[in-house]
Amino acid sequence: MTMRGVRYLVAVAVLWPMLAWAQAAPTASLDRPRVGLGETVTLNIQIGDGDADAPDLSPLSADFVVLGTSTNHTLSIVNGHREAHTILGVALRPRREGHLTVPALAIGAQKTPPLDLDVEAPGKTAGTANPDAPVHLEDMVNPTHAYVGQQIDYTLRLYFTNLADGNLGDPAADGAEVRRVGQDANYQTTRGNRRFNVVERHYAIFPQRPGTLDIQPPTFQGTVVDPNDMDAFFGSGSPVSTVGQPLRVEVRGRPSGAADGAWIPARSLSLSLDGLPADGKATVGQPVTLTMRLEAVGMPFEALPALSLPTLDGADVYPDKAATGGSTSGPWITGRRQQAFAVVPTRPGTLHIPETTLHWWNVVTDKPEEATIPAHDIQVAPGSGAPAKAMPPRAPVTGASPSASPAAAPVAGARSPWLWGFAALAVLWIATLLGWWLTWRRRGAREPVAPAPSGSAIPVREGATRDAFLRATGHADAQAVERALLAWARTYHPAIRSLGALSPLLREGPQRDAIATLQRARFAGGTWQGGMLKDAFARGFDWKPADGADHGPLPPLYPR
Repeated sequence: MTMRGVRYLVAVAVLWPMLAWAQAAPTASLDRPRVGLGETVTLNIQIGDGDADAPDLSPLSADFVVLGTSTNHTLSIVNGHREAHTILGVALRPRREGHLTVPALAIGAQKTPPLDLDVEAPGKTAGTANPDAPVHLEDMVNPTHAYVGQQIDYTLRLYFTNLADGNLGDPAADGAEVRRVGQDANYQTTRGNRRFNVVERHYAIFPQRPGTLDIQPPTFQGTVVDPNDMDAFFGSGSPVSTVGQPLRVEVRGRPSGAADGAWIPARSLSLSLDGLPADGKATVGQPVTLTMRLEAVGMPFEALPALSLPTLDGADVYPDKAATGGSTSGPWITGRRQQAFAVVPTRPGTLHIPETTLHWWNVVTDKPEEATIPAHDIQVAPGSGAPAKAMPPRAPVTGASPSASPAAAPVAGARSPWLWGFAALAVLWIATLLGWWLTWRRRGAREPVAPAPSGSAIPVREGATRDAFLRATGHADAQAVERALLAWARTYHPAIRSLGALSPLLREGPQRDAIATLQRARFAGGTWQGGMLKDAFARGFDWKPADGADHGPLPPLYPR
């Protein structure tokens, strides 16, 4: 198979899992998990662009009154990949108090997941001191004790009767990141024998340091009108303002029971690896695309660690550009990270993919947990270009068969001169190859080893491995850069297995310095820049001469 064919297979294998990921099952979420009896809640159903079937809403009638529906279309382009979705909003009013379940809804051949909803008695969720005020704010946090980096749900509700206009600000917290989550929920409720319109808004707050976190509430300013006053329709409303209550959260540092590595305080987490051959078999030179996915509820995707495969003995690994994104499920943020790897086996036998373990902290149970991808073995067969096994020699004929033709012996004797001539040509051809090889060996012993100049022959797979290294320098994953550089170097020296073995083979200069910087970043916590590595190796490897002496950029004064 040509290198162009291999690259085509790698591209198809890398892009196919992403297309499959985009065509995911429909998802459903509620705009809030707790409501009062008589209030409305919105069920948001997200379906793909290709799903034309409408959901069957009839199962909702058992516990809810369907007040109406709305449709919203979204389009996003992430890393050049187009994703279109349709969000169907269903306004529901619970029929009774208690713990209700929004049932699974059928959309074509797929179903949405069931959802939990707590319905409380009217007025139980009220937290304002003056329910008769025409406009008031109510705010709360969950939880009131959190870890550094853990998401805190800040819920803000604006209650009003008759407003002409208004402006609602955002909360602020020194030493924390504040993000607005999802869309505002609009519904009605009864407080103090009065009917109020409610705007509910959620914020995700991520504390950055331990200690006491003080959350400053937002302020609302607007104009309220009296529907019984005829002059109110001509702009004679009364100005009104209100502010929420300051809230405080106790933030704890990373617990001593947490494992070393990335700190991931999440509500739930999943880690998976897709793309393994169903039959457990692969072929030398044929890429196998493995896709690793990480999803954490209560964490933004920016805080998730980079994904990587363990070191594979017997295969070259080419990581693709990571795909990241996020979504919301009610008030909680869900961060996602996806990384595809093109694994190209380099020799037949058993390719062992070691176990991958990610440590994280479950903030719901307040305990450490592990997400594990078990080890896998792949049986690798020789490629189509591998040498064929020698056929066994044919046994000599010891006697004539009764059915043998009488002319068989004369014909064999007539072809013997041609056989002798072919044998002589073969001997001359082998002698020519042997002489050329000896000449090449003697000349190689006198001349220094240098990178192949532009336009000359290069080792097999050198072009693909060089391109993979240059791509890897554009990311912040030092381990991936090291693997890509070693894979490129092994196209010249297959015995190289570490940067410590590669560095002595290079001249003193920028390439050795760049490798030393990369090693400090990997094992001593130093800093490094992918651009420095890319510039150092842009013209190929600067190998030492064959005699082991470093002559520098100029030829020796007295060449042998």
